[in-house]
Amino acid sequence: MKKKRVPTKKTYPLAFSFGLVGIGLLLGLLIWVGSDAYITSQLDEQTITEEQAEEVSIAEIIAPIMEQENTYTLTFEDQLPDPTLQEEKIASTTSTHENRHLLALIIDDVGYDLKALRRVLALPYTLTVSILPDAPHAKEAAQMAYQHGVQVMLHMPMQTTNPKYQNKMEHFYLHTKMRKDEFRKVFEDALAKVPHAVGINNHMGSALTEDQQSMLWLMELCQEHDLFFIDSRTSSSSVAAKVAKASGIAWNERDIFLDHSVEATALQHAWQSAITCVEKNDHCIMLAHPHQETLDFLEHSMQGLNHQAFVPIINVLK
Repeated sequence: MKKKRVPTKKTYPLAFSFGLVGIGLLLGLLIWVGSDAYITSQLDEQTITEEQAEEVSIAEIIAPIMEQENTYTLTFEDQLPDPTLQEEKIASTTSTHENRHLLALIIDDVGYDLKALRRVLALPYTLTVSILPDAPHAKEAAQMAYQHGVQVMLHMPMQTTNPKYQNKMEHFYLHTKMRKDEFRKVFEDALAKVPHAVGINNHMGSALTEDQQSMLWLMELCQEHDLFFIDSRTSSSSVAAKVAKASGIAWNERDIFLDHSVEATALQHAWQSAITCVEKNDHCIMLAHPHQETLDFLEHSMQGLNHQAFVPIINVLK
């Protein structure tokens, strides 16, 4: 009797099935891991965004509080930073201000109140001071500003059309009845009173800046002493900027008076005008004075413009 043949059991289909199951499980695992990683990354991004938002919120809360505190301090004069290092710092950062909207703030009428000057020098943004040559602390003020790395200008008194001040001008002032040699002597005597001056702007001068001949003499002197000129524009008929440009010296002119009035609303309005000026132009020049109200405003209320936008006046010359 023949033995019944028992067919050999084929195992490869089962192995194949296990392989498919294994591959499926592996793919599922990869998909799950990838999905989890993606979800984790999304959560991380969301967390970072929320943290950043929280930081901004905290900063917005703290900033007004910090501004209300008089936290700015000025070291004693013999501890002030080396002006050479300050100049190198300014030079090294000049390129970062290219193609940006800049504000040059000049504080005029410096030299009478050293306490006010200390407040000016303690402000947290770059500025320039312009010193009256006949002020009792003119030289000391110039030295303090220079040692603090702040650029110094001569605030040159000039003849005004205002009858209230015509007979009350300082010893150092220029007027249209001077001979050229007198004009030169008064100018150079004034310049000697303000060491470290790198430029000048006019104090008053609504009459003198309208006089072509006087402005020609003035720009000749600026050229001789390697000084730039800023027209304070105390007269709408001033020819000073025009003559400065024709003379080939570095120059510019005032755009905004911050404290034509020291009323709080007027200061805020002038500051908003300065912000608009900066936003619309490559640069804006703003003049202010060391009045108590102005200094309070400068310390606490000048918001809406990044401190990096503030530059020395020399950075915005034409």
